[in-house]
Amino acid sequence: MLTVYFITILTLTTNIISEGWLQWSKPYTSKLECQLIITKEKDQLADGIELYLKNKFVAIKKIECLTYDEVIKRNSALGH
Repeated sequence: MLTVYFITILTLTTNIISEGWLQWSKPYTSKLECQLIITKEKDQLADGIELYLKNKFVAIKKIECLTYDEVIKRNSALGH
């Protein structure tokens, strides 16, 4: 089975549940490849999140490469 990773960003917002993990839709077949993209494009990723969340955006707390299932578990733990 192939494991794919996604750029995933923990955001702080003005929503009732203020923290949540947002996941980019482009998959990467290795965690290292995903991490290299984060290193190269960190500012663009941050700008994209701010634009997406608009006035609900407060801050980016963390950026990681995670699988889909890992994000589901982490968001469930936050109450989503």
